[in-house]
Amino acid sequence: MPETTSAPTSATIPAPAPSRRPRPVTLQVLGVWLAVLAVLAGFGTASATAGETGRHPRAQLSLAGVWDLTVNVHAPDGVSTTTPRFTFRADHQLSAEGPPDENGQPLYEATGFWTEKKDGTIAFYITHGGAEGGAILGNVQAVHMGRISGRTFSTSAYAFVTVSEDLPPQGPVDVDSTATWVSPAPAS
Repeated sequence: MPETTSAPTSATIPAPAPSRRPRPVTLQVLGVWLAVLAVLAGFGTASATAGETGRHPRAQLSLAGVWDLTVNVHAPDGVSTTTPRFTFRADHQLSAEGPPDENGQPLYEATGFWTEKKDGTIAFYITHGGAEGGAILGNVQAVHMGRISGRTFSTSAYAFVTVSEDLPPQGPVDVDSTATWVSPAPAS
């Protein structure tokens, strides 16, 4: 027989075609991953739904609007608390009225301006005359700094009081406040 150095062309066996059928282990791993993803998606949906259906949504509000404050003035004779209503207008001006006196008139009226950042930090400047019989007499000026959290905010401030143009301002007087959102600001 003659010696051949190559295989005859008719005797070549083709390579086996790759199987299109996945291996059972691959299907099991794929099934486990799909189950894990489904569970994780279920938890995400459950938490989002629970947060959305609560009585008071915790969405971050802008400071623009009407807020009821509780303000604590730490005067030398003790803490004096007042409950003004503030209106923070969209033009960054603010106004406030103290609680009503015995005649139904506000104990004091205040004006100022405000700003806020996207991270929820706020600052506002306020000035008003002191209330007769209040903790501090004279013209009050304060800068409050704090943070909005949902439908509430809290601030800390230092106030200075000018009793007379002949005297230096009194202060700093420690002030803190907490507030609850009431409504959007009224149209101007």
